Amino acid sequence: MEFLKLFFIAVVGVLLLMLAVQLFARWRARKLVGKELTEFGRNVVVYFYSPNCGACQRMNPVIDELSRKVKVKKVDVSNREGLKIASQLGVLGTPTTVVVRDGKVKKAFLGFQRKENILKEVRT
Repeated sequence: MEFLKLFFIAVVGVLLLMLAVQLFARWRARKLVGKELTEFGRNVVVYFYSPNCGACQRMNPVIDELSRKVKVKKVDVSNREGLKIASQLGVLGTPTTVVVRDGKVKKAFLGFQRKENILKEVRT
């Protein structure tokens, strides 16, 4: 019985830690709004991804379709250069999609997003 109690406490602890990391990453993504980001262009969608990320693999077709309508710059965080760019901006999780309008971050999405959600931010 004591083992089950300890096991339950450990599982709850891990789940709470995972939730805290997720909340922190979302908070950091929101802090991007208003930051100047002109190295990819003044009006662009910047997509941070990793080839090994399951959510990124689901998001890739959405980004490919989006790139037919707006300028999209993909940043692979699994290589040194992409990781450097992501860390300079404070991007902590993938996939992260950043909408840049007039050289400033207008919106940052963390996790899988529908194309319509991103396009709405690009167009408004």
